[in-house]
Amino acid sequence: MVQSAIDLEQRISSQSRLDAPEGTSPVVIIPGNNKVIITAPHATESFREGRYRMSDGAGTAALAAMLNSLTCATVIYTQYRTRSDANYYDDNAFKDALAKLIHTSKPMLVLDIHGSHDSRPYEVDFGTLEGKSLFGDSTRLHQLIASLHKEGILNLSSNYFAAQKNRTITRFSHAKGVPAIQLEINSSWLRPAEGGLMAHRFAQVLQGLARYIRIITNNASGKCEQA
Repeated sequence: MVQSAIDLEQRISSQSRLDAPEGTSPVVIIPGNNKVIITAPHATESFREGRYRMSDGAGTAALAAMLNSLTCATVIYTQYRTRSDANYYDDNAFKDALAKLIHTSKPMLVLDIHGSHDSRPYEVDFGTLEGKSLFGDSTRLHQLIASLHKEGILNLSSNYFAAQKNRTITRFSHAKGVPAIQLEINSSWLRPAEGGLMAHRFAQVLQGLARYIRIITNNASGKCEQA
């Protein structure tokens, strides 16, 4: 599983600053059927306020894709640079795809994955619009914290980035009635291609999130349920 993540990380990293070839979408959708949607809108460069911004790292897309394999969550990520920013603007292909998925699948939760600079003081920060994105029920957040703790991921913070500025995916999902959490993961946990300890750390956060999703969807195997 980690090798598959490394392969995807390396491929997307090589494409991060490139426009998608003609006939290819910069946005990838991997369908699932477990009522959780995972997004990684900054896996490649995005266009904001007149210029392209640095990506959060292709490891965010690799993490999302592996979570689809382990839990059957629906996943959306970027594979080439995008001419908008789905965590800053609403009028773009990424948000259009998310809106359609929310309408058709009626998810219980949206997890929006981002990568933070190595120098940030946390391992994972939870952005919840200061709690509003959970609609008054913090159970999902407490379950997430417990799952990460079991993997030794202890340095957690709340609303360092609250996801309430600009048109974030968390705000967008909340406005559509879906609970959402923005996960700002320190990028030192998102670079499995560096091997050794970095691959191990990636496996830890992957296992913690996979366990969490399996718990909240009551699907211990993580396999896609038959329609």
